Amino acid sequence: MTSAFRSGVRRRAWLTAAGVAVLVIAALIFNRATAKHANASPLRAQLIAAAKLPDCPTAAGAGEVADGLPSFTFPCLGNGPKVNLAKLRGPLVVNIWAGPCTECKVEAPQLRAFAAAATGKVAVLGIVDGAYNDSETWDDALDASRGLGLAYPSVWDANGKFVNFLRVPGIPVSLFVKADGTVAHLKVGVVGPGELQQLTQQYLGVTVPVSS
Repeated sequence: MTSAFRSGVRRRAWLTAAGVAVLVIAALIFNRATAKHANASPLRAQLIAAAKLPDCPTAAGAGEVADGLPSFTFPCLGNGPKVNLAKLRGPLVVNIWAGPCTECKVEAPQLRAFAAAATGKVAVLGIVDGAYNDSETWDDALDASRGLGLAYPSVWDANGKFVNFLRVPGIPVSLFVKADGTVAHLKVGVVGPGELQQLTQQYLGVTVPVSS
């Protein structure tokens, strides 16, 4: 066996190993991206049940209105139909959040209490900003929803499309939507105790009791 031949064999073996490594890495990236965007994991049903998420709402409006939510359609984080934001009508509070967001965790008790007190008066919908942290997956968001006690519907915005549309500096963000579909107010940042009730009264004309 000549030196040149041995060198060629080693080179081909190295290239083969490198190719296999590239394929393995690509497969891992693809699997992660697939889980992040939509493909259900075997644990999805259990995660939804543990989070106690109700079905996402069936949008009632005909379509986009001036000064209303954009015509973005997002899949439901739990069960239920995809949601076209432009077809939503109020009174409604929309909250943009993400599992790794520290400020979102700070305001979670306010959202949890508000949603419970507002039942039958004001609907609440979460929008998970999947682009806030590239490592967060759909299933991670479900687990975060359970851990934070956000037992109301949320949708999954994988690429942070809505946050980019709003051009806000960061999350959390809360929007107050009137019965005609127009956005009456946008609050950037953490809501304090009783603030959701105050803003709902001021901009939507609905009184929601503050939990003691």
